[in-house]
Amino acid sequence: MSQSCCIGNNEKKSEVIVIDDEIVPRRKMTIAEGLRPLLASMKLFGLYFNPPSEDNGDDRKEKSRKWNAYAIYAVAVVTVLWINAIRAFSVFTHEDTFGLTLFNKLIAVSWFVQSAVSQTSFYAASFSGRLAIVFDQVLDDSCARHARTFSTIYAVVAWTIIMGGSTFFVYGLLFSDGHNDYYLAPFQNHIVISNPLIPRVIGCSIIFHVLSAYIFSQATTFVLAMIFSHQFRKVNETVGRLLDNDRRQASESDIEMLRPKHQQISMNISNIDDYLMFSNASAFCCQLFTVVILLYSLIFCHSSVTDPVIIIAYVYKFLIVSFGLLLTAAGGVTVHHYVSIFTVLFHWP
Repeated sequence: MSQSCCIGNNEKKSEVIVIDDEIVPRRKMTIAEGLRPLLASMKLFGLYFNPPSEDNGDDRKEKSRKWNAYAIYAVAVVTVLWINAIRAFSVFTHEDTFGLTLFNKLIAVSWFVQSAVSQTSFYAASFSGRLAIVFDQVLDDSCARHARTFSTIYAVVAWTIIMGGSTFFVYGLLFSDGHNDYYLAPFQNHIVISNPLIPRVIGCSIIFHVLSAYIFSQATTFVLAMIFSHQFRKVNETVGRLLDNDRRQASESDIEMLRPKHQQISMNISNIDDYLMFSNASAFCCQLFTVVILLYSLIFCHSSVTDPVIIIAYVYKFLIVSFGLLLTAAGGVTVHHYVSIFTVLFHWP
Protein backbone atom coordinates (compact mmCIF):
# COMPACT_ATOMS: atom_id res chain seq x y z
CA MET A 1 0.00 0.00 0.00
CA SER A 2 2.83 2.39 0.85
CA GLN A 3 4.55 1.55 -2.41
CA SER A 4 1.42 2.38 -4.38
CA CYS A 5 1.12 5.78 -2.68
CA CYS A 6 4.74 6.55 -3.39
CA ILE A 7 4.32 5.69 -7.04
CA GLY A 8 1.20 7.82 -7.32
CA ASN A 9 2.91 10.86 -5.83
CA ASN A 10 5.79 10.69 -8.28
CA GLU A 11 4.01 9.66 -11.48
CA LYS A 12 4.63 13.05 -13.09
CA LYS A 13 8.39 12.82 -12.87
CA SER A 14 9.10 9.09 -12.76
CA GLU A 15 8.13 5.83 -14.34
CA VAL A 16 8.06 2.37 -12.78
CA ILE A 17 10.48 -0.33 -13.83
CA VAL A 18 10.76 -3.84 -12.38
CA ILE A 19 14.17 -5.32 -11.52
CA ASP A 20 14.29 -8.73 -9.78
CA ASP A 21 10.62 -8.43 -8.78
CA GLU A 22 11.29 -5.06 -7.12
CA ILE A 23 9.57 -1.84 -8.13
CA VAL A 24 12.17 0.86 -8.80
CA PRO A 25 11.20 4.40 -9.86
CA ARG A 26 13.23 5.91 -12.68
CA ARG A 27 13.15 9.67 -12.70
CA LYS A 28 12.42 11.41 -15.99
CA MET A 29 14.16 14.52 -17.26
CA THR A 30 12.55 17.92 -16.80
CA ILE A 31 12.96 20.80 -19.23
CA ALA A 32 15.27 22.54 -16.74
CA GLU A 33 17.53 19.49 -16.63
CA GLY A 34 17.51 19.16 -20.40
CA LEU A 35 18.42 22.83 -20.85
CA ARG A 36 20.97 22.96 -18.04
CA PRO A 37 23.89 24.31 -20.15
CA LEU A 38 21.71 27.16 -21.46
CA LEU A 39 20.16 27.92 -18.08
CA ALA A 40 23.59 28.02 -16.42
CA SER A 41 24.67 30.66 -18.94
CA MET A 42 21.43 32.59 -18.45
CA LYS A 43 21.92 32.67 -14.67
CA LEU A 44 25.44 33.96 -15.23
CA PHE A 45 24.01 37.05 -16.96
CA GLY A 46 20.95 37.48 -14.73
CA LEU A 47 18.48 36.31 -17.35
CA TYR A 48 16.99 33.57 -15.15
CA PHE A 49 16.71 32.73 -11.48
CA ASN A 50 14.59 30.33 -9.46
CA PRO A 51 11.63 31.73 -7.50
CA PRO A 52 11.56 31.34 -3.68
CA SER A 53 11.45 27.74 -2.52
CA GLU A 54 8.30 26.59 -0.76
CA ASP A 55 10.04 23.65 0.92
CA ASN A 56 9.83 23.35 4.67
CA GLY A 57 12.83 22.53 6.76
CA ASP A 58 16.16 23.90 7.92
CA ASP A 59 17.43 24.46 4.38
CA ARG A 60 14.60 26.90 3.52
CA LYS A 61 16.53 29.95 4.73
CA GLU A 62 19.59 28.89 2.75
CA LYS A 63 17.54 28.44 -0.43
CA SER A 64 15.80 31.77 0.07
CA ARG A 65 19.15 33.46 0.65
CA LYS A 66 20.49 32.06 -2.61
CA TRP A 67 17.34 33.09 -4.44
CA ASN A 68 17.56 36.58 -3.01
CA ALA A 69 21.15 36.86 -4.22
CA TYR A 70 20.17 35.78 -7.74
CA ALA A 71 17.15 38.10 -7.72
CA ILE A 72 19.19 41.09 -6.53
CA TYR A 73 21.78 40.39 -9.20
CA ALA A 74 19.05 40.17 -11.86
CA VAL A 75 17.53 43.48 -10.69
CA ALA A 76 20.97 45.12 -10.81
CA VAL A 77 21.56 43.86 -14.36
CA VAL A 78 18.15 45.09 -15.55
CA THR A 79 18.79 48.50 -13.99
CA VAL A 80 22.24 48.82 -15.57
CA LEU A 81 20.95 47.81 -19.01
CA TRP A 82 18.14 50.38 -18.90
CA ILE A 83 20.56 53.09 -17.76
CA ASN A 84 22.79 52.06 -20.64
CA ALA A 85 19.84 52.19 -23.08
CA ILE A 86 18.91 55.69 -21.93
CA ARG A 87 22.56 56.75 -22.10
CA ALA A 88 22.72 55.54 -25.70
CA PHE A 89 20.38 58.33 -26.84
CA SER A 90 23.12 60.83 -26.00
CA VAL A 91 25.07 59.47 -28.96
CA PHE A 92 23.33 61.89 -31.34
CA THR A 93 24.69 65.39 -31.96
CA HIS A 94 23.64 68.35 -34.09
CA GLU A 95 26.55 67.55 -36.43
CA ASP A 96 25.12 64.18 -37.49
CA THR A 97 24.39 63.85 -41.21
CA PHE A 98 22.94 61.11 -43.36
CA GLY A 99 25.66 58.47 -43.66
CA LEU A 100 27.45 55.52 -42.10
CA THR A 101 28.13 57.18 -38.74
CA LEU A 102 24.46 58.03 -38.23
CA PHE A 103 23.48 54.50 -39.27
CA ASN A 104 25.88 53.03 -36.70
CA LYS A 105 24.39 55.20 -33.98
CA LEU A 106 20.85 54.16 -34.87
CA ILE A 107 21.86 50.50 -34.77
CA ALA A 108 23.56 50.94 -31.38
CA VAL A 109 20.50 52.63 -29.83
CA SER A 110 18.15 49.99 -31.25
CA TRP A 111 20.35 47.17 -30.03
CA PHE A 112 20.75 48.54 -26.49
CA VAL A 113 17.00 49.11 -26.12
CA GLN A 114 16.16 45.65 -27.45
CA SER A 115 18.59 43.95 -25.06
CA ALA A 116 17.15 45.89 -22.12
CA VAL A 117 13.61 44.84 -23.09
CA SER A 118 14.66 41.19 -23.41
CA GLN A 119 16.45 41.27 -20.06
CA THR A 120 13.40 42.82 -18.40
CA SER A 121 11.03 40.28 -19.97
CA PHE A 122 13.07 37.33 -18.72
CA TYR A 123 13.38 38.92 -15.28
CA ALA A 124 9.60 39.38 -15.06
CA ALA A 125 8.98 35.80 -16.21
CA SER A 126 11.47 34.48 -13.64
CA PHE A 127 10.18 36.67 -10.80
CA SER A 128 6.57 35.60 -11.43
CA GLY A 129 7.58 31.92 -11.36
CA ARG A 130 6.15 31.30 -14.84
CA LEU A 131 9.48 30.13 -16.26
CA ALA A 132 10.03 27.82 -13.29
CA ILE A 133 6.61 26.21 -13.88
CA VAL A 134 7.46 25.58 -17.52
CA PHE A 135 10.99 24.36 -16.82
CA ASP A 136 9.62 21.91 -14.22
CA GLN A 137 7.58 20.07 -16.87
CA VAL A 138 8.69 16.55 -17.78
CA LEU A 139 10.08 15.86 -21.25
CA ASP A 140 8.87 12.79 -23.13
CA ASP A 141 11.41 10.14 -23.99
CA SER A 142 11.92 11.15 -27.62
CA CYS A 143 12.59 14.78 -26.66
CA ALA A 144 14.64 14.01 -23.54
CA ARG A 145 17.11 11.91 -25.52
CA HIS A 146 18.20 14.93 -27.54
CA ALA A 147 17.47 17.83 -25.18
CA ARG A 148 20.82 17.86 -23.37
CA THR A 149 22.77 17.41 -26.62
CA PHE A 150 20.92 20.20 -28.42
CA SER A 151 21.14 22.45 -25.38
CA THR A 152 24.89 21.93 -25.19
CA ILE A 153 25.29 22.61 -28.91
CA TYR A 154 23.19 25.79 -28.68
CA ALA A 155 25.20 26.95 -25.66
CA VAL A 156 28.51 26.35 -27.46
CA VAL A 157 27.28 28.14 -30.59
CA ALA A 158 25.97 31.05 -28.49
CA TRP A 159 29.27 31.42 -26.64
CA THR A 160 31.18 31.23 -29.94
CA ILE A 161 29.05 34.03 -31.41
CA ILE A 162 29.47 36.10 -28.25
CA MET A 163 33.25 35.72 -28.18
CA GLY A 164 33.51 36.49 -31.91
CA GLY A 165 31.32 39.57 -31.61
CA SER A 166 33.15 40.75 -28.48
CA THR A 167 36.47 40.44 -30.32
CA PHE A 168 35.25 42.75 -33.09
CA PHE A 169 33.88 45.24 -30.55
CA VAL A 170 37.15 45.24 -28.60
CA TYR A 171 39.07 45.87 -31.80
CA GLY A 172 36.69 48.67 -32.80
CA LEU A 173 37.00 50.39 -29.41
CA LEU A 174 40.66 49.87 -28.60
CA PHE A 175 42.55 49.42 -31.88
CA SER A 176 40.65 51.26 -34.64
CA ASP A 177 41.59 54.84 -33.77
CA GLY A 178 38.21 55.69 -32.28
CA HIS A 179 35.99 54.17 -34.98
CA ASN A 180 33.52 52.85 -32.36
CA ASP A 181 33.82 55.68 -29.84
CA TYR A 182 30.13 56.49 -30.33
CA TYR A 183 29.50 53.56 -27.96
CA LEU A 184 31.08 55.68 -25.20
CA ALA A 185 28.50 58.49 -25.42
CA PRO A 186 28.25 61.05 -23.92
CA PHE A 187 32.06 60.77 -23.82
CA GLN A 188 33.99 61.67 -26.97
CA ASN A 189 31.00 63.44 -28.56
CA HIS A 190 29.73 65.77 -25.80
CA ILE A 191 32.55 65.28 -23.27
CA VAL A 192 35.95 64.86 -24.93
CA ILE A 193 38.63 62.95 -23.00
CA SER A 194 42.23 63.02 -24.13
CA ASN A 195 42.90 59.42 -23.05
CA PRO A 196 39.59 57.49 -22.97
CA LEU A 197 41.13 54.10 -22.15
CA ILE A 198 39.05 53.55 -18.99
CA PRO A 199 35.71 54.43 -20.68
CA ARG A 200 36.63 52.13 -23.56
CA VAL A 201 37.36 49.21 -21.20
CA ILE A 202 34.09 49.83 -19.37
CA GLY A 203 32.33 50.04 -22.73
CA CYS A 204 33.78 46.66 -23.74
CA SER A 205 32.44 45.02 -20.57
CA ILE A 206 28.97 46.54 -21.04
CA ILE A 207 28.85 45.50 -24.69
CA PHE A 208 29.89 41.97 -23.72
CA HIS A 209 26.95 41.69 -21.33
CA VAL A 210 24.50 43.30 -23.77
CA LEU A 211 25.63 40.91 -26.50
CA SER A 212 25.21 37.95 -24.14
CA ALA A 213 21.69 39.03 -23.15
CA TYR A 214 20.85 39.48 -26.83
CA ILE A 215 22.13 36.02 -27.83
CA PHE A 216 20.99 33.85 -24.91
CA SER A 217 17.50 35.34 -24.71
CA GLN A 218 16.88 34.45 -28.35
CA ALA A 219 18.53 31.02 -28.11
CA THR A 220 16.43 30.05 -25.09
CA THR A 221 13.22 31.36 -26.65
CA PHE A 222 13.89 29.39 -29.83
CA VAL A 223 14.66 26.18 -27.90
CA LEU A 224 11.43 26.52 -25.91
CA ALA A 225 9.51 27.09 -29.15
CA MET A 226 11.02 23.92 -30.61
CA ILE A 227 10.15 21.92 -27.47
CA PHE A 228 6.53 23.08 -27.59
CA SER A 229 6.36 22.38 -31.31
CA HIS A 230 7.74 18.88 -30.74
CA GLN A 231 5.10 18.24 -28.06
CA PHE A 232 2.33 19.47 -30.36
CA ARG A 233 3.72 17.30 -33.16
CA LYS A 234 3.61 14.20 -30.93
CA VAL A 235 -0.06 14.88 -30.18
CA ASN A 236 -0.64 15.36 -33.90
CA GLU A 237 0.95 11.99 -34.63
CA THR A 238 -1.27 10.37 -32.02
CA VAL A 239 -4.34 11.92 -33.63
CA GLY A 240 -3.15 10.63 -37.00
CA ARG A 241 -2.92 7.09 -35.64
CA LEU A 242 -6.40 7.37 -34.14
CA LEU A 243 -7.77 8.52 -37.50
CA ASP A 244 -6.10 5.65 -39.32
CA ASN A 245 -9.26 3.60 -39.70
CA ASP A 246 -11.98 3.01 -42.24
CA ARG A 247 -14.21 5.75 -40.85
CA ARG A 248 -11.37 8.31 -40.70
CA GLN A 249 -12.87 9.51 -37.46
CA ALA A 250 -11.66 9.52 -33.85
CA SER A 251 -14.03 8.72 -31.04
CA GLU A 252 -14.95 11.29 -28.45
CA SER A 253 -13.19 9.25 -25.75
CA ASP A 254 -9.96 9.35 -27.75
CA ILE A 255 -10.21 13.12 -28.14
CA GLU A 256 -10.91 13.51 -24.44
CA MET A 257 -7.81 11.42 -23.75
CA LEU A 258 -5.67 13.85 -25.75
CA ARG A 259 -7.33 17.03 -24.53
CA PRO A 260 -5.41 17.22 -21.19
CA LYS A 261 -2.07 16.94 -23.00
CA HIS A 262 -3.06 19.69 -25.41
CA GLN A 263 -4.24 21.89 -22.55
CA GLN A 264 -0.99 21.35 -20.67
CA ILE A 265 1.12 22.42 -23.66
CA SER A 266 -1.13 25.42 -24.29
CA MET A 267 -0.90 26.41 -20.64
CA ASN A 268 2.91 26.22 -20.77
CA ILE A 269 2.92 28.55 -23.77
CA SER A 270 0.50 30.91 -22.04
CA ASN A 271 2.65 30.92 -18.89
CA ILE A 272 5.60 32.47 -20.67
CA ASP A 273 3.99 34.24 -23.61
CA ASP A 274 2.55 37.00 -21.41
CA TYR A 275 6.13 38.08 -20.64
CA LEU A 276 8.38 36.83 -23.43
CA MET A 277 6.13 38.22 -26.16
CA PHE A 278 7.66 41.63 -25.41
CA SER A 279 11.13 40.17 -25.87
CA ASN A 280 10.13 38.47 -29.13
CA ALA A 281 8.40 41.57 -30.49
CA SER A 282 11.33 43.85 -29.69
CA ALA A 283 13.80 41.32 -31.10
CA PHE A 284 11.89 41.01 -34.37
CA CYS A 285 11.38 44.75 -34.89
CA CYS A 286 14.89 45.84 -33.87
CA GLN A 287 16.60 43.09 -35.85
CA LEU A 288 14.55 43.83 -38.95
CA PHE A 289 15.47 47.49 -38.59
CA THR A 290 19.14 46.58 -38.12
CA VAL A 291 19.23 44.20 -41.09
CA VAL A 292 17.82 46.87 -43.41
CA ILE A 293 20.35 49.50 -42.27
CA LEU A 294 23.31 47.09 -42.37
CA LEU A 295 22.36 45.91 -45.85
CA TYR A 296 22.13 49.48 -47.08
CA SER A 297 25.46 50.33 -45.43
CA LEU A 298 27.24 47.34 -46.94
CA ILE A 299 25.95 48.14 -50.41
CA PHE A 300 26.24 51.93 -50.56
CA CYS A 301 28.60 53.02 -47.75
CA HIS A 302 31.33 50.38 -47.76
CA SER A 303 33.75 52.71 -49.58
CA SER A 304 33.96 54.97 -46.51
CA VAL A 305 35.50 52.12 -44.45
CA THR A 306 39.12 51.30 -45.21
CA ASP A 307 39.95 48.98 -42.29
CA PRO A 308 39.43 45.36 -43.48
CA VAL A 309 38.72 44.17 -39.93
CA ILE A 310 35.90 46.70 -39.58
CA ILE A 311 34.47 45.57 -42.92
CA ILE A 312 34.54 41.95 -41.73
CA ALA A 313 32.88 43.10 -38.50
CA TYR A 314 30.02 44.64 -40.50
CA VAL A 315 29.53 41.42 -42.44
CA TYR A 316 29.70 39.37 -39.21
CA LYS A 317 27.11 41.62 -37.57
CA PHE A 318 24.84 41.38 -40.60
CA LEU A 319 25.00 37.57 -40.61
CA ILE A 320 24.38 37.28 -36.86
CA VAL A 321 21.46 39.69 -36.85
CA SER A 322 19.95 38.00 -39.92
CA PHE A 323 20.30 34.62 -38.23
CA GLY A 324 18.69 35.99 -35.05
CA LEU A 325 15.80 37.41 -37.08
CA LEU A 326 15.36 34.01 -38.73
CA LEU A 327 15.26 32.23 -35.35
CA THR A 328 12.75 34.69 -33.92
CA ALA A 329 10.45 34.39 -36.93
CA ALA A 330 10.82 30.61 -37.24
CA GLY A 331 10.06 29.98 -33.57
CA GLY A 332 6.96 32.15 -33.58
CA VAL A 333 5.62 30.82 -36.89
CA THR A 334 6.17 27.17 -35.92
CA VAL A 335 4.38 27.45 -32.59
CA HIS A 336 1.54 29.49 -34.12
CA HIS A 337 1.12 26.83 -36.81
CA TYR A 338 0.58 24.02 -34.30
CA VAL A 339 -1.54 26.16 -31.99
CA SER A 340 -3.84 27.01 -34.91
CA ILE A 341 -4.21 23.36 -35.89
CA PHE A 342 -5.09 22.19 -32.40
CA THR A 343 -7.35 25.15 -31.67
CA VAL A 344 -9.60 23.89 -34.46
CA LEU A 345 -9.26 20.28 -33.34
CA PHE A 346 -9.86 20.58 -29.60
CA HIS A 347 -12.27 23.51 -29.35
CA TRP A 348 -15.79 23.07 -30.54
CA PRO A 349 -19.25 23.91 -29.10
